[in-house]
Amino acid sequence: MKNNFNFPVSVIIITFRRQSALNACLSSLWAAAARARPLEIITAVNGRDDETAVFLRGIEKKYTLLKVLELPRMCRGEARNAALKASSGGWICFLDDDTEVPPDYFSNLASEIRKGGADVLGGGQAIDPVKASVFERAACFALSSFWGAGPFRVRFRSFYGRRPAGPNEFILCNLAFRREVLGKELSPFKGHLTSAEENLLLNELAAAGIPMRLTGGLNLIHRRRWDLASFSGQIFRSGMGRAQITFLYPDGFTFFTILPALGAFLSICALLFSPGFFKAGIFLYFAGSALSAIPALRDGGAKTASICFTLFFATHFSYAAGWCWGILGLLKDLLRRGEHLSRCVCEIHPKEIS
Repeated sequence: MKNNFNFPVSVIIITFRRQSALNACLSSLWAAAARARPLEIITAVNGRDDETAVFLRGIEKKYTLLKVLELPRMCRGEARNAALKASSGGWICFLDDDTEVPPDYFSNLASEIRKGGADVLGGGQAIDPVKASVFERAACFALSSFWGAGPFRVRFRSFYGRRPAGPNEFILCNLAFRREVLGKELSPFKGHLTSAEENLLLNELAAAGIPMRLTGGLNLIHRRRWDLASFSGQIFRSGMGRAQITFLYPDGFTFFTILPALGAFLSICALLFSPGFFKAGIFLYFAGSALSAIPALRDGGAKTASICFTLFFATHFSYAAGWCWGILGLLKDLLRRGEHLSRCVCEIHPKEIS
């Protein structure tokens, strides 16, 4: 493979039973590596997945960059730790198996590394303008709007320019770290979290003064969930993860992380004790959802806008339910004096596929 220069980056991808998405992801990585070649691309199969393992065995001889790990099923953060310990790059770039990078992604990452001034680098995300379904487009509009994700919306949209950024502006499907900031033991993801494992780490790094930067040169394509059930499940797990982080790292707390749960609580109180306030609140909520769906109507059409309108409620309700479920689990842990009974429990025994 011909390339202009090498740079010491280990790419880490965690995958499980998404071979089609993984194939598209790896194809985009090979194309990008023709311009700037990373040190290695570590693909960790997180759990029993014979189909994906066979697929990876079939291509690992063809692509010398590829290093494959087979892991027992475990929490996402612990799976990332296992892959990290198998890496050797001076920089670690985490990508998801449902992302696709543009041809200049690694060239831009190498350029950002050479510029210096930041130990954490990240970019934005977009949907495929040709392949994305109507549901994916609606989900993109919902999550990238203030009504849908508040100040965290920057994580779900394309970014332009370059600037310092805070810990809540990054997402682990597209995030690079200087190896030294991840600690000597290379187990930076902790807590056996249900989701949002990067937020705990990034909050701790920010508190330690680690500089972080967002850059439009690292934008990529990220496939959204394909239906309401999978979308709501992902948001539910995100809420659980945020609740767990609130207990593990109170200093990283922000008001917006509890706003959906607080809104649900106030709605229940209004329904029970003041039906008039409940009706007014519901009217204002759906009016806000309708107004926030206007960009989807303008850019995506009536069907996209109607799905986006529905997804606002699905996002808020699923997140609030996940947050409350996570808090209840943590309280149960405290009463039972368990370390993480309500979170993921796993053992790490990575085995390289030969």
